[in-house]
Amino acid sequence: MEGSVVRAATAADIGSVIELRILMFEAMGTPDEDLYGPRWRADAARWLQLHLDDAGVAVVVADVGGAVVSCAMGQVVDLMPSPTRPGDVGGLLTNVATFPSHRRRGLSQACVEAVLDWFTQSTRVEVVTLNATAEGAPMYEALGFTPSQFLQMRARLTREPTPPEAG
Repeated sequence: MEGSVVRAATAADIGSVIELRILMFEAMGTPDEDLYGPRWRADAARWLQLHLDDAGVAVVVADVGGAVVSCAMGQVVDLMPSPTRPGDVGGLLTNVATFPSHRRRGLSQACVEAVLDWFTQSTRVEVVTLNATAEGAPMYEALGFTPSQFLQMRARLTREPTPPEAG
């Protein structure tokens, strides 16, 4: 971590954060045809531009020599209370990734720790969840995360295109 600075992301970092997000999705097994489509990247960049200053979002980057090489993001999510999360908000940890040339230096962990500090100091979040890869699981466990008893599943919803309005 020597020579690195862990800091809040700025608008100038959005391109690097998107590239790191691609690495995260690659590690999670996302098919190439989904990864390299331009629409989601433009939508993600627009989302980041809108939410970088949002009080419910923290995007943290590790900067080495003026270049972003690692990141992590935290998001406060409004949720109905449950037995394992009594409050009405939860935390979502996402976008944890480091460029291969900078791995095994503690940069992802430093970014995750900064996001966890943000959750603790700046939000009401009591429980943080994430989707971990097998490679990342040991780091998360060292930070206090435990495996969930629940299998995450996903359904992709399809909609009929809406015809343009005549006018």
